[in-house]
Amino acid sequence: MRRYHLIGGALGLSTAACGAGWHQPAHLTPGPWPIRQQVQVWSERQALRWHAVVVLQDSISGVPFLAAPACDSCRRTLPLAVVDSVRVGRPEAGFWKTVGLVIGLPFAAFMVLCGGGDGCFPET
Repeated sequence: MRRYHLIGGALGLSTAACGAGWHQPAHLTPGPWPIRQQVQVWSERQALRWHAVVVLQDSISGVPFLAAPACDSCRRTLPLAVVDSVRVGRPEAGFWKTVGLVIGLPFAAFMVLCGGGDGCFPET
């Protein structure tokens, strides 16, 4: 019975890691951000995904994430007054954590349940 409690606890703890790709910064610091840092800028119920972001005192600008960071003609600018929120992160990190849990957790459960004693496939 203890095995099932361990597996249930592991499942409960693992759900916290699945959506860990984005987070809100404490405050927007003026200046350029790391060039490949993914940034979601929310304005008027729309999320814009940028990189090569530069924050000024009254505006934020960036290049759409699917364009090259050096594309100056692609750069978009919004006044900070119309920005609802900003999130930064690596959404692919959340994806890979989820993939790891989908593969790793069942494997770990199999090893815990079947690893001791007679195993899951006893010989006849």
